[in-house]
Amino acid sequence: MVWKEAYYLIKKDNYLKASTLLLCICSISAVALNIEGSNCIRQVNSLALTENSIADDAENNLRNNTGFSNQFQQQVEERRQQQIEQENRQAQEELIQESYELRKYCFLVTNMYVYSLFGVIIGFILLVIWYIRYKRIWAWSKNRKNSL
Repeated sequence: MVWKEAYYLIKKDNYLKASTLLLCICSISAVALNIEGSNCIRQVNSLALTENSIADDAENNLRNNTGFSNQFQQQVEERRQQQIEQENRQAQEELIQESYELRKYCFLVTNMYVYSLFGVIIGFILLVIWYIRYKRIWAWSKNRKNSL
């Protein structure tokens, strides 16, 4: 009798298999995605600080380099400032593109994290369904043994 119940528990019960598999896989992926999401948010925050520092550096360069007396030096300085501004614009455009790509990646990671949590919930529901079915089978087999 015990072997029959163990056989039913291990080989025949797909609810237990599916719930255990879902719980294991989704729990592991939820933990991994949570860690990756934290790293991603940290990178987005540091990227925003980098964008602000580039804008501040450009303003400081413009303030510090004014007041030349010689016209030639003024022209050279204006060219240099134009080159610095152009480089800053290019760097800012690259940062904006990188920020966009990073935010897309973070969005994907957080969505996958939420879906893995849904998988954990579904696995838990399947485990409860299995327990209810398993409890009924054991109760039925015990009642049948007691009546004989």
